[in-house]
Amino acid sequence: MRMYTRRKGHKKGTESSVPNVFAFTVIRNFLTDKSYKDMRKEYFINNLSSNQVNQVMKDIKWLFKEYKGLDVVTIESTCGDTNKFIL
Repeated sequence: MRMYTRRKGHKKGTESSVPNVFAFTVIRNFLTDKSYKDMRKEYFINNLSSNQVNQVMKDIKWLFKEYKGLDVVTIESTCGDTNKFIL
């Protein structure tokens, strides 16, 4: 899995390989952490129950197995920083 990061004001970003465990942890934290509550609202993701988070993670893991090269998650902050997870 690859992670692409680009900071606001930079034309180029960095792309690096990351272990799947790290990527899944970042995604799970985004879905559950209180500090991302406002950002989730911007993406129309309200607070999810633990069952809903588990289902989302199962679906994402299935996507990772089935579709290589797919841009699974793109998180862009309000200040313009972008993080992408690509299979």
